[in-house]
Amino acid sequence: MSFDTESTLFEPVAAYLRRKGFRWQEKEVPFYEYRVDLYGFSRACGHTVAVELKLHKWQRALQQAVLYQLCADFAYIAMPVSSIVRVNVELLENHGIGLLAVRENGHCRQVLPASRSTVVKKTYTKEYIKWLEGRAECHQ
Repeated sequence: MSFDTESTLFEPVAAYLRRKGFRWQEKEVPFYEYRVDLYGFSRACGHTVAVELKLHKWQRALQQAVLYQLCADFAYIAMPVSSIVRVNVELLENHGIGLLAVRENGHCRQVLPASRSTVVKKTYTKEYIKWLEGRAECHQ
């Protein structure tokens, strides 16, 4: 698997999150003028997650992920493993942003866990959970 577009990262990251219990998922979820690349919800733990997919520009991903802490309990950046070496992991950790690495074989692993957001707005998460629930019912 080669990572020529951000969308090629989606399925490995989505599969990883499903294994972690985030079974309700959607891509390109609008949040103000941005789009959360992958938004998920775990009914088991009641948490939401937002993931920004990037091939190289981790600084831009950090800006977006920090914003996504307003609408998700946990925010991550996911990148190809080959790009992770350039990421300032300490800076991500200081902001509570997690980091996921995607290998060429499609395997995804957590490099840095995300901290639970202290600025999340329940009005946003409730709205997204309700929306995801409706989407899940449509797919059954």
